Order: sequence, then structure tokens, then C-alpha cells
Amino acid sequence: MKKQIKLFNGSFEYTLTDLPGVKFLDGQEEIDMQVDTQENEGTDGVILGSTTFGPFNLILNISYKGNDAEDVRLIKQKLRSLLFRREPYYIWHSDTPQKKYAVYCETLDSEDLTNSFSTFKITFVVYKGFSESLKSTKDINFLLEDIHLSEDRSAEDYEYDFNRSRFVIYNAGDVTVDPREHYLNIKIEGESDGEITVVNKTTKDRFIYYPEISSITGEWIDLKGVYPKKNGINCGIDTNHGLISLVPGINEIEIQNVSRVKTSWDFYFLYK
Repeated sequence: MKKQIKLFNGSFEYTLTDLPGVKFLDGQEEIDMQVDTQENEGTDGVILGSTTFGPFNLILNISYKGNDAEDVRLIKQKLRSLLFRREPYYIWHSDTPQKKYAVYCETLDSEDLTNSFSTFKITFVVYKGFSESLKSTKDINFLLEDIHLSEDRSAEDYEYDFNRSRFVIYNAGDVTVDPREHYLNIKIEGESDGEITVVNKTTKDRFIYYPEISSITGEWIDLKGVYPKKNGINCGIDTNHGLISLVPGINEIEIQNVSRVKTSWDFYFLYK
């Protein structure tokens, strides 16, 4: 199977390796880990503080085989027009099919080995500081096709729609999904006389919605990032302003004070 590179965002999609003569060779990531340290006079070493992951480089190497020097000149022009865009976009490549990278192109370096054969080193900046699963948990069947299941995980562990109040959300990424920074949409329906409470027992996070709610009359709650909504309308004033985050691995969830509950959890797996 031919190795591929794709570029896309909400307004375009292009398969770079569909260009005649272009071949994807390999790729690599240059992770930028930033650790806060503090030196204390008279003591050895340093005190470690928080660790964050800054924007990092994704480097893709490709080759091009044309007929003559004019073909090489034209492919360089075509690559520049495709890669250097006004708006950021995502990169996907077949060496890591479970991931996508939000990027902008920083450099395009070429080496002409003959008058008709060149290699290119393309350096992208992954400005978010992490990669993401190609699809969200809303598309879990598609997503599972590219996830490499660990020995102690089965496809049944990847469940994100529930009709019960106690369940486990499995975050297959290695970055905590924090609604203050990342996409997370939690939808809750059911019957409650008040104080619906969502608890992540793993993180101790707690969200409370105080008024009554009834799905029989068409009501629901959405936690869209940091903005809770009732029937699509902001309702933060009726909550404890709590947030639910999802650590890598198992998250034990309980929804309290509600019957006939139905809930869905939509997010992307994030990778350092």
C-alpha cells in the first residue's frame, strides 16, 4: 500500500502523495518539553516545577522523480502553494494513521540529486503542542480501526454513550482532556427534581446543575467546554461552575440525582 500524506481543514482536503512522482519517505516528531526549575543556593540540583509541552516540529521527508529540470521546478512551485497557506490546517500521514496534527508549514528545504530527482524536507510547526486522534469518540467505530488496542483493553472498553448512571470513560490518549483547553462535549438527558451532579471519581471533578430537568418535555444539558447549556442556551448561573476533565486511562464517572439517564461523551484522544 502506498504511503500517504494528507492536508485538510474545514474548507479543503488534498492528498500530497497523489502528485505524480511524489513519494513519502518518512517522518519524525521533535517534542518540546518545558520544565520549570528552581535553583536553591547551597543545595545540589534543582527543584522541579510544572511540565508543559510547547509547540513542536513535525518533519516529513518526501522525494520527487520527474522527467527533467523543468518538472523539478514546477513541483517546487506546486509544493510551496500547497504547504504555505494563510490559515492553519491538519496533516495526516500513514506512518501514524491514528493521529492528525494541527500545523502551519515553517520551511521547505530541497536537495536536487539529479536534474530530474529531488528530495524535500518539510518542517511543520504543531502549534497546539500535541497531536489528536483523527476522529472523535462520536465516530468510535471509525476511530477503532486506527487505534492500537493494548493487551488489557478490548473494543468494548471504548464506549461513550450510556443509559446508566455509573460507567467508565476510557481516554486512550496520553494527555488529560481539559475543557478549558480542549474540545469536550458532554450531553445529559433524564428526569431530575434538581441538583444533577456529574462526578469524575478519578479526578474528583464535580459539576452540578441545580434546577429541575425533564427529557420528557425535551430538555437536556450540554457541557460544551467551559460553557454549560440547557437546550442550547447558556445556563452557567444555574451551576456550581464545575468542570469535568478526563485523565489518560480510566475515568470512573457517576451521574447522581437523575433517573432515565442518557448521556454521551465526545472528545478527541490527545497525544504528546
